[in-house]
Amino acid sequence: MNNDFFFRSFPMLRRVLALAVAAMIAAFPASASEMREISGEIMVIERMGLPDDTVFLLDLSNAQDRTVASSRSVTEGSQGPFVFRIEAPTDTLLVLRAGLRAGEDMIWLTEPQGIESGSDPLDLGTIRALRTPLIGYASLLSCGNQLIEIGFLPEEVSLRLNEQIITLQAQRAASGALFVAPDNPATSIHMKDDSAIVRIDGAELTECTLIRPDADITAGVWNISAIGETPTLFPSRTELVFYPDGRISASVGCNRMIGGFRRHGGILSFGRMASTMMACPNGLEEQERKFIEALTSVDGYRLDPEAGRLTLTTGGVTVIQARK
Repeated sequence: MNNDFFFRSFPMLRRVLALAVAAMIAAFPASASEMREISGEIMVIERMGLPDDTVFLLDLSNAQDRTVASSRSVTEGSQGPFVFRIEAPTDTLLVLRAGLRAGEDMIWLTEPQGIESGSDPLDLGTIRALRTPLIGYASLLSCGNQLIEIGFLPEEVSLRLNEQIITLQAQRAASGALFVAPDNPATSIHMKDDSAIVRIDGAELTECTLIRPDADITAGVWNISAIGETPTLFPSRTELVFYPDGRISASVGCNRMIGGFRRHGGILSFGRMASTMMACPNGLEEQERKFIEALTSVDGYRLDPEAGRLTLTTGGVTVIQARK
């Protein structure tokens, strides 16, 4: 079953481009036999000119925060609003995230939009996207009828809600894990296992539950098997490690590299990478250069936990392959 995505913008975006750059339609098996159309438009509230190569990002995940459909399209200078339509299963709770990526690591994202099951077409209207900093592996907190993204960083967490990023620092607690906003003690989150109590300016939200995917990219070490269509050189040792706090380490046979990443549903991107500066044997230096170029272009991923395979993608095209 294919999930079809149609992207269009204002007339300034040539129609032929919309067809030519209709990038990936990531289709995953779904239990639903019926589909419906989800539509809306994305507006960036930050006033700035978006570069011509800005990419429109769309991701639809299920209640386990696993992607069921996604797409990428180049905007070719359009400044929005960015209209979307996507086919979605009717019989399950869904979460929609959308946004834009420009340059090396500028990204604007909507807050996660919960979509209840139903058979009628649904227009979400205008959804605002805001510049989003690195907050690592963003998980979801379900707090009644509100979804909140939470990113775990070293010694702190970041919450994304109400069009703001709230950073809270770790505090001692008799049980569980307590994080408090340093400039506002009335804002905090107290976590015990998969449950959380969130207070914003002293107001307590409905008790929250942490949604954990069945499998995620932070589990174990990934061995890089190919960059683009080229297998990695044998017998060079390659590895890619994602840490839950948003750090990443990698090697493709010579130097060690470290950096940061962000993951929001099926949307994935990386910050600048730092590297040791050892001289590398023939072939490995070029392999490292291609790896860094590919990594900095990534905007999505596909995970097959049963086969132990991870595919990093740019515009729906495979750029890095890894396996356990």
